[in-house]
Amino acid sequence: MIATLSTAVIVVALVFSAVVLVYVALARDPDWGLLAAAVLLEVGTLVLVVAAAVVLARGDHQLAAIDATTYFGYLATALCAPPLGFLWALSERSRAATAVLAAAGVTHAFLVLRTVQVWQG
Repeated sequence: MIATLSTAVIVVALVFSAVVLVYVALARDPDWGLLAAAVLLEVGTLVLVVAAAVVLARGDHQLAAIDATTYFGYLATALCAPPLGFLWALSERSRAATAVLAAAGVTHAFLVLRTVQVWQG
């Protein structure tokens, strides 16, 4: 279940980044549609956090204390990337600032990928 959720979040993050790159190519500023996609990405990651916490609390999966800290640390960092990218993109209003939002999406995908690696041991 965790692997499936993680894969879904990674795919959403990469699609989000691709859409943002289209915005960059068209020299468009971020709009409500991109914000909605970022919120979807955040909600998916929060579902992943809750699901992993439930699985660990029930004892269905064993992670060492350091691995659990690393796992949830990666997810907490992933949750920070899109909002920070949006703040940057909205405050500067340039093509490069919008590209930072694409980088935030790729960073989000990478961090969730790392959680998969930690989860699998």
